[in-house]
Amino acid sequence: MASIIVTGVSRGIGEALAAALLERGHRVVGISRSGNAALRSHAEYREIAADLGDSAALERLLRQAIELSGPSARTEGIGLVNNAAVLRPLRGAESSSPAEIAYHLQVNLAAPVVLCALFARHTELWACDKRILNVTSASAEILLPGMSCYCTAKAGLDVFTRTMGLEQQAKAHPIRVASVWPGMIETSMQAEAREQPAAAFPGRDVFVAAKEDGLLSTAAHTAGRLADLLFSNPYPQGEVVRNLEGFSSR
Repeated sequence: MASIIVTGVSRGIGEALAAALLERGHRVVGISRSGNAALRSHAEYREIAADLGDSAALERLLRQAIELSGPSARTEGIGLVNNAAVLRPLRGAESSSPAEIAYHLQVNLAAPVVLCALFARHTELWACDKRILNVTSASAEILLPGMSCYCTAKAGLDVFTRTMGLEQQAKAHPIRVASVWPGMIETSMQAEAREQPAAAFPGRDVFVAAKEDGLLSTAAHTAGRLADLLFSNPYPQGEVVRNLEGFSSR
């Protein structure tokens, strides 16, 4: 039984992934602002309420998450899945406030980077299987007007992942790290994008068309594929997995 820390478990992909991991017999430490009552009923689920927008709290948060992973994590394996994200502001950069931009980049880019760094620091001497999976997006390369913050954050996290993969090669007990584009999934974030006024968010039509054309996957299906990827051998070290559906361990 590995112990997996998952951010953003209150709904959507994070909730579905936590449930899938628990079903496969792993321990999950879930992190979210509002928690998840359904997951709390599972014996191997642990929960921390936290806002990733609070940068000063991240050190304490990661330390607590590792403690809740239990002593068995040192031998049976530990992982970190950076899934939490925000979508807004969905408008041009010039129409977004400095506070909105700063909070967005803190949650979507700075927090996962810091959590990766802290995870590496706190587990550096652990000789067990250690893995990080950063959930990013095709928005890292497919750019839409009104999504400048989101596209920037996802591209930045992909680059960080690739670089951290290089850094870990020289370690005595390296962490396996990868990022993944999960595809388009029917979640509250998709609904949020579709509900924006077209005048403010020109990219809205892309999300509306994806829904109307039946191109959206379910959170449960995507979570299963993410769990497969997280435990794949060999792991795509330092890579960006752009096609989750087509991925298979080589």
